[in-house]
Amino acid sequence: MRSLDRAVRSIKKNTMSVPSPFKTWTDSQISIRRGEVSMIAGPPGAGKSTVALAIAVRSGVPTLYASADSHESTMAIRSLSMATGIRQSEVEQAMTDNPQWASDMLKENVSHIRWMFDASPTLADLEDEISVYRELRGSDPELVVVDNAVDVTHDSGDEFSSLRSLMREVKWWARETNAAFLILHHTSESYEGNPCPPRSSLHGKIAQVPSLVVSLSSAQQGLMAASAVKNRYGKADPSGRTAVWLDYTPETMQLNDGVA
Repeated sequence: MRSLDRAVRSIKKNTMSVPSPFKTWTDSQISIRRGEVSMIAGPPGAGKSTVALAIAVRSGVPTLYASADSHESTMAIRSLSMATGIRQSEVEQAMTDNPQWASDMLKENVSHIRWMFDASPTLADLEDEISVYRELRGSDPELVVVDNAVDVTHDSGDEFSSLRSLMREVKWWARETNAAFLILHHTSESYEGNPCPPRSSLHGKIAQVPSLVVSLSSAQQGLMAASAVKNRYGKADPSGRTAVWLDYTPETMQLNDGVA
């Protein structure tokens, strides 16, 4: 058993949330909180992985990134492009021409991230990775990214029940480790965003568990809209109509505060 007064005394100043790379998110009370499950959702190509990578890279906190959706070479290219502002196509060539440069840049910018590249991890695989991280680093990760939810495999049950099982498990892990868990998930393409897909568009109807669900749209060239369609700690608009805007250049993985 625990007392709340002891819990409050144990909280360090400014550590309830992972540092946000976006002031517009902070101003709108959109935060990735420790000990909680947060979700980034959107249709394919909306920029979910870009947002997650930006948070992982720019927050600087010890991170475990489970990249089931993308190969390690792809994530290396994206990370280098994000760190340097160089086009991904040019980064890929530079990795071949000057691998030492690429290695040095990755060490400088993403050494705080440990990666898992199993294409179809099970819940047990994810739990094992967290245990190995703890054993090797002497502490739990502060941020765990799962990219993405539908790639996690289950022994039994249909897709929807499997997704619900995943969310129950990551909620427990978040409480157990006090890590911020960031889950990437798809929305149905049959829903039109105005500008962002509504909360009802989430596959599997699994919006109950996350304390935060941010819906994305990058339909407008050069811009990304982000809407908190669920937010236990701030304002939310389930319809996805209330959004903050980020300047977005996919070719160079640049994602920065735009106009509110």
